[in-house]
Amino acid sequence: MNRILTTFITTLWMGMASFASFAAESQAQTQRSYAQMLELGEIRMAVPYERTIYVESKKQILGDAPEIAKYLGLYLSKKYQKPIKVTLVPSTPGNLINALEEGKADFVLIYSSEYDKQLKAGKYLRYTRPHFEESLIVSKSGTDPINSLLDLSGQDVCVSRFKDIKALLDANQTLIKSGRKPINIYQDKHALDDEDFLQMLNAGLISNTFVASWKAQLWKPYFTNLQLNEQTISPGGSPGDLVVSAGDKNLADDVLSFASSPDIEDALKIYRKNQFNQRKDALKSPVTPEEWSRFESMINFFRLYGHQNQLDPLFLASLGFQESMLNQSAVSPTGAIGVMQLLPSTGDSLGVGNIHLLEPNIHAGAKYMSSLLYALSIEGDLSDMERNFFGVAAYNAGPNNIRKARALAKTMGFDPNKWFDNVEMATAKLFGIETFLYVRSVYKYYVVYDIRQRNIPITQENLIPDRLIK
Repeated sequence: MNRILTTFITTLWMGMASFASFAAESQAQTQRSYAQMLELGEIRMAVPYERTIYVESKKQILGDAPEIAKYLGLYLSKKYQKPIKVTLVPSTPGNLINALEEGKADFVLIYSSEYDKQLKAGKYLRYTRPHFEESLIVSKSGTDPINSLLDLSGQDVCVSRFKDIKALLDANQTLIKSGRKPINIYQDKHALDDEDFLQMLNAGLISNTFVASWKAQLWKPYFTNLQLNEQTISPGGSPGDLVVSAGDKNLADDVLSFASSPDIEDALKIYRKNQFNQRKDALKSPVTPEEWSRFESMINFFRLYGHQNQLDPLFLASLGFQESMLNQSAVSPTGAIGVMQLLPSTGDSLGVGNIHLLEPNIHAGAKYMSSLLYALSIEGDLSDMERNFFGVAAYNAGPNNIRKARALAKTMGFDPNKWFDNVEMATAKLFGIETFLYVRSVYKYYVVYDIRQRNIPITQENLIPDRLIK
């Protein structure tokens, strides 16, 4: 399977896995043959709700899927000399096969290993794709080239939650046996994918990342602070198959042909350019000498009041950086004050002292976030990280809006007690993309702080007076 086809398949599952597969409709009587689809001039493609694939932001549809559907429709219209429209059928990832079985969609791209039990024998044809996709180390532009994974001894490398890291682990075994420091592998467990880490690297937040080679090539023209280390290309994907309905090989052939054409590249380039324009200034670096000094001066306050309110201190600090870049002198156009950007009336209601001062401001922010979580009235136990995610979301959008989003998420088939890939989708649909992006930005800062602070002891002696926090 060629690189363009791999790009097409993987893009439609970016963030969910390092590959995707394709499944056409089953042969139930309620479903349509490919000839019927062409006669009607409509083909329905089931897509997962996933932030780089399909997100509803009020009345706007974001992600790769709309552009791919548009260009696939144009490709088929040209081939068959008649108007053919590809419509999108959004679904939660766990219900994609059901969309086919129930006749709601004509084909779907899936992570096939998760659906083996649903792919009934005799109903599907499988096209085995390469067992791994290639990945490589991307570092900061202008740094020394990395000619081997062993050159990363003692360095941090960030990888996405679905990345196969066997190559990195093998390198660590070699390094340890030779008495050298292993690679510090930071594998995210919650939300971040290759694109996130490339964005973070471009903004100077991290030093190295291990990402799919084609994704690095795709983003390099836009993220100009990246250095692609081609000598480190290694296996680093996930096994999978291209799966199509046994009765609709012609549909599969057309999709494969489209995926091998220049049209798919045009669709992806348009999406990437639009995404870059949205993302290029989205992140600031919390690890410049000035910003890191602020963090060090405040971390004990974040620890004290974070623990008092059952919040992760680093997440609280990340929220402060998102709000004000940890600037206690910051005042918003609406009159919000200090690191945590609270209105004076809110500060007064919390009874923690003068929020114009650093410690009461951080205390107030932690107490306010805790009160928002209480106002959400979430039944059942949330994990510690989910408490942070929902607390930050409510800090930005308000508890009433998050309650509405949780209710909608449940009707959409999502877990109302999970933020990423679940309630965040309903929040975007109801209120737009702001809170969706806000929580993700805070989480990215959390990851940076988590990596950087591990080996740096921070004591009371490091604190500096309020008047020096500018």
